[in-house]
Amino acid sequence: MITIPQPAMALNAVDVPGPPYKMWNTYHVPSTHTADHILGWTATVAKGAPGGKLRALVINCHGYTSKKIGGYGLNLGTGIRRGDTPLFGRLRGLVDEIYIIACQAARIGVPTGPGSTVDGDGNLFCCEIAKSSGATVYASTANQSTGLWLGIPFGRIDGWEGQVYRYNPDGSCVLTNL
Repeated sequence: MITIPQPAMALNAVDVPGPPYKMWNTYHVPSTHTADHILGWTATVAKGAPGGKLRALVINCHGYTSKKIGGYGLNLGTGIRRGDTPLFGRLRGLVDEIYIIACQAARIGVPTGPGSTVDGDGNLFCCEIAKSSGATVYASTANQSTGLWLGIPFGRIDGWEGQVYRYNPDGSCVLTNL
């Protein structure tokens, strides 16, 4: 398990397998909420946190895939895709770290050739979130599972499966051992 620095906020999608993560602030995101609304609310919560910002934001949802290959965005609310990454600018100076727990969020889908799409590059998706938000972003290229946990303690996540990358606010990316 990984201990998340507090104050932190968890964004749990309503359809994500449990148990949900519990942080200083926990938001069960309805499927009707837009990326703009979700990030606006996150900014409001961050401003009201002790010290006026969140040390961490945990995004817990399904990742979008195409033909079982990820990197197409996050199934949180009505969805968050590469075109939505500038909205993370609302969090600049308000969030230090973003932990994305979603299947294949950092995976590169089909970046070139037949069937290519600008949405299919999870590496660029996570990089753009880091650059827009000014936060350090962590995400995996693999499918995720919470296992058979009966409950994950307050302030913790169960960790990732597969390779995990750290995206720095300057856009650089490194493989990490979280």
